[in-house]
Amino acid sequence: MKKFVSKVKSKTLLILFFTGVLFSFVTPKHNLTGKWTICNPDGTPSGEYIDFYKDGTYKISLPDGQIGERGFYNLKDSVFSIRNAKDVCGGDYWGYYGLMFHGSDSVHFSLIKDTCSARRMDIVGFNPGLKRYKTK
Repeated sequence: MKKFVSKVKSKTLLILFFTGVLFSFVTPKHNLTGKWTICNPDGTPSGEYIDFYKDGTYKISLPDGQIGERGFYNLKDSVFSIRNAKDVCGGDYWGYYGLMFHGSDSVHFSLIKDTCSARRMDIVGFNPGLKRYKTK
């Protein structure tokens, strides 16, 4: 009986070990939804914020509380697509950026394709990335 219990314990530990190894290679599911701080080139907060909503819309708030921009976004397989609501870049024009999460609180964008120079400069020209807004 002791041998049987010992074998069951050994098999259980072995299964738990391999399960742990298997799940250690699963990449975490990141979420862009929420409020993010727009950073200055040196990484400090600029006072501007961007809210990404679950419905695929976004809103940028300026330091004085005014709405700076609104629009639409999509994130699929690390490709971030964005379209401004204002006709800044031409009607219904989408830009495409690579998005890399650094932990759960920071993201960085890299240009894939966007010929709208104003939007491109905002996203990858001066902006080193976004940091998730933390409430106190």
